[in-house]
Amino acid sequence: MHSNYVEIHDLDVDTLEGRPLLRGLNLSLGRDRVALVGRNGVGKSTLLRILAGEAPVDRGTLVARVAPVHVRQDPTADEIDRAARHLHEHSLADPAFARRLARETAEAGLAPSALQPGAPRSRGEARKLLLLAARLSTADLLLLDEPTEALDEAGLAWLQRWLQTWDRGVIVVSHHRGLLRCFADFFVVAESGCTHVPGGFTALEHHLGEANADRERQYVRNLNSLAEQEQHNEQILRRRQRKKNVGRLHELDRCTSRMRLNEKRSRAQENQARVAKIRDDRITAARTWARATRRALAVTLPLALPQPTLGEPDGLDTIQLTAVGVTVADRPLFADIHMQLQRQRLAVVGPNGAGKTTLLRVMAGDRRPTTGSVATRRDRIGRIAQGATDWISDDSLLTLLAHHGAGSLADAAALLVAHKFPLALAERPLRSLSPGERVRAALICLFQQAQRAVKSSQAQTIELLILDEPSDLLDLAGLAALQHALRTWPGGLVVASHDRELLAAIAIDHTLTLDGHGGHTLS
Repeated sequence: MHSNYVEIHDLDVDTLEGRPLLRGLNLSLGRDRVALVGRNGVGKSTLLRILAGEAPVDRGTLVARVAPVHVRQDPTADEIDRAARHLHEHSLADPAFARRLARETAEAGLAPSALQPGAPRSRGEARKLLLLAARLSTADLLLLDEPTEALDEAGLAWLQRWLQTWDRGVIVVSHHRGLLRCFADFFVVAESGCTHVPGGFTALEHHLGEANADRERQYVRNLNSLAEQEQHNEQILRRRQRKKNVGRLHELDRCTSRMRLNEKRSRAQENQARVAKIRDDRITAARTWARATRRALAVTLPLALPQPTLGEPDGLDTIQLTAVGVTVADRPLFADIHMQLQRQRLAVVGPNGAGKTTLLRVMAGDRRPTTGSVATRRDRIGRIAQGATDWISDDSLLTLLAHHGAGSLADAAALLVAHKFPLALAERPLRSLSPGERVRAALICLFQQAQRAVKSSQAQTIELLILDEPSDLLDLAGLAALQHALRTWPGGLVVASHDRELLAAIAIDHTLTLDGHGGHTLS
């Protein structure tokens, strides 16, 4: 039997819009435990879909000798229900399978009721269900795309435990530091192909840091080349214009009527003016952005992150909860929560399905509680939902920064470099970014919005950020930037997260723990 389950040769992958993702990728995998890493938006999820047979191969070849099980990053409700029905039916037909399912369900920290087809589930519970189905399958190859997303601590420990002993093929796309530390070798996916990085997690971090700096400098070189090409084109157009002027003199020599000559000249001038304006705007934008990014990257990376400053607090609560509780489908998520928040830093933790996202929505004023009352100063709150779904927009990050008074393009470029945000992505619409990229873009906007309000002496400024699983789907460079940004943020924080490393790094003052059974503790 052939030792390789899948082989890829000279694979090229583009986005639906035609933007290149991968070029000349070669990959062979058998009974291997492989972690695929790379920056957000480079094409890792697309590669898994190709390996699963869910996306076509336009250029290159794919040889698949097994039928893999693919746990997607964004599963549909139908996929989740199909997995639940499969587990339910199999357990009814096979008592041994039913006992194993019960044991794995308990280890994963998943309530048995979540296995029932059609049952209401949180994102984390749905993720556990799909991973359970993959774990108990007979597939020779598993493809797991961001399997730690929304997993609580019990689920993460369970996932790490069985992946370390998995004796068949598995390809994991992940940025989760705890999970990546379980791997000794990595495939780093980039636009130019795939690089093998041995040596463990420390070697991976070093490689990614160097690659990110090189990529940004190459981007600026490309911009400079574009500006030079535009300048060359402008010179050609000027030469053509001179030839046209000579042609007009010849027209005069041929005694063309003055009326006819003026008519032709008028039409030509209108067309030339319109084309010239478009060309000049394009040339100016390209040159200005090239100069701005060149200056920003000329500073030794990474730059010190500009720390927002806030005015003196007015002593009023930004959020006040009085005996707040929420019940969903006759199940109490939490009850009798009393809290006043100004500029404190609060972590909200708990198992999947405990109600963390629901509580954050109540705090932000987006949902009414079942019991109790909420007073929220919404104009003082900046919010980023999970995956920044509330920041999906046709505007680019550069457009939003200009709206929030970031200053010149040079100022905006320096700000982006300080936040380690890819310069090329700042020009693209937010809706085209990956969830991790959009989270970082949204945070940069909120920082700038708060800073602008302080500089302009506005009475209303953002004083508290509400963030739901902000580290989910962030690449390692983005995660480092996020930790730095939140650590230096001088205002209040409410962060729902399962990432204990993140919470330790951002200096949390208090932790609210929801137990999943309606109770809570504040420490």
